[in-house]
Amino acid sequence: MRLNQLKYAGVLLAVTLAMPGPAHSQFIHRDNRANPFTDLKRLSTSRQISIQSLTVLTDAVGVEFCKERYGNGYTVSPNPNGRRGQFVSDKGHKFSLYARSELRGDGIYAEHSQVLITFPNEPDQEVEITQFITGFINSKMFSGVFSDGVCSGRFSVINVK
Repeated sequence: MRLNQLKYAGVLLAVTLAMPGPAHSQFIHRDNRANPFTDLKRLSTSRQISIQSLTVLTDAVGVEFCKERYGNGYTVSPNPNGRRGQFVSDKGHKFSLYARSELRGDGIYAEHSQVLITFPNEPDQEVEITQFITGFINSKMFSGVFSDGVCSGRFSVINVK
């Protein structure tokens, strides 16, 4: 008798976890489709990014390491020799957006992205960054937080050209 109750509970749990959420609540894309942050039809070819509140997540390095990696900002443009979702900065950073999920509702846009980045002072090493971006759907201004496992901070899109 007890075994049947456990089987029933296990099946119920499996069915509950396997059921998708509401269709309108979240979209998950792995093909780098257009979105308000990277859509070059809405946002022109370059964006000025401001970096704030850099912090260190490990005792292995100091905050100077993070400041050398990210500085206080840079201008990001699509990579002229790259595919969609690949960007370069005026300071030599290379970005490749490879996974993201987004939420849209009531005029608000939110995105979770994973980006591979190569830093100017470490050209042979790719680092994975996780970032969360928020803003209003019809705006060109966005802000968010990011972490590469060693450094974390806030960023803002402060100018679009």
